Amino acid sequence: MNFFLSTDLVIGVNESLKLSDYLADLSIRQPGIIYDANLSGNLYFQEVLRKLTTGYTNSVVYCNEFKGEPTYVHLDNVAEFFRNNPTDGIIAIGGGSTLDLGKGVAMLMTNHVPALSLKGYPKGVNDPLPLVTVPSLLGSGAEVSFNAVFIDEVEGRKLGINNRKNFPKKAIVDPQLSMTAPMESVIASAMDCLVHCVDSFGSVKHTPISRIFSIEGFQRTFYALQQGQLDRAESRLDLAIGSVCGITALMNASDGPTNGFAYYLGVKHRLPHGLAGAIFLKEVMRYNHNHGYEKYALLNPMRTSPSPKEATIELLEEMDDLYKQLEIPNLVPYGYAKGNVDELAQKASEALKGSFSGNPIEFTEDSAREVVSQLI
Repeated sequence: MNFFLSTDLVIGVNESLKLSDYLADLSIRQPGIIYDANLSGNLYFQEVLRKLTTGYTNSVVYCNEFKGEPTYVHLDNVAEFFRNNPTDGIIAIGGGSTLDLGKGVAMLMTNHVPALSLKGYPKGVNDPLPLVTVPSLLGSGAEVSFNAVFIDEVEGRKLGINNRKNFPKKAIVDPQLSMTAPMESVIASAMDCLVHCVDSFGSVKHTPISRIFSIEGFQRTFYALQQGQLDRAESRLDLAIGSVCGITALMNASDGPTNGFAYYLGVKHRLPHGLAGAIFLKEVMRYNHNHGYEKYALLNPMRTSPSPKEATIELLEEMDDLYKQLEIPNLVPYGYAKGNVDELAQKASEALKGSFSGNPIEFTEDSAREVVSQLI
């Protein structure tokens, strides 16, 4: 059994106002700051940025205006900007895509190669510049993971740059930064965390330690969403903790069909990854339950039945209610109908055999077809 987590983590309201102190601890003297354009109108972020650039007048600042998840081409362009404006550390502030961009830039600053040449799981790379991540959405876990997602536009696939040297040196999780994000983005990111927790929980590669994180992350995130009181920064601390737990579990286990479906649908229809995963999550769980998998009962903190089967049914009923509350869509709004069930099942199966193989029970193209048919 192996378990790893390599990022120094701080969680707390207003912690991002202390960024200058944290950079000093890392001996960063000329920071390169990448921030999400969506934060531009956030008054709290403006104060964070003002305080940071006042403390470091030689900062190099880049506003990431790229829409959607970054491509390798975009990564090359941003890396070139920072090569022309040298820094000794990268600070990435924003959603998961901007944090991933920060990981990629930190890597390319010390590895002068085309970004696409590092796709997948590159080996023999130089240590990246020190990276500090500050998430403005809570759920993806990008702030503490070594995975960085990038899209290969030619292949139309998400591949990423995945190397353990990508781990941020420090993650500052300040719920206050998320308060101006649209609620649909907050929900999509939180649902991404639920996918991480469920996929890692059922993963054939799970360990007793990874399951501790899967369960804790699921219960905190699920409860926070159920309560519907996310208008206070303090109320989002559960989302912050859930985010870290979910990605930690996933890194130490593997993903499953839900994450695989999300990758396929998200790229094809340019959907936020969390929303794409949410569409499939409940039905993948129901499929597993209907085919004899009863361990999801352990995810249900409010179970009243001692029977694993009944406790799982209770959890799925609670999820039905949550989906109605959050207005999670099915596949119909994205142009799917009974006539293209087979096509989606086949293409997803061909592209995502690795994700399907992580499921706790056999998951085939026929399984995908059964799940997809429930969403139309």
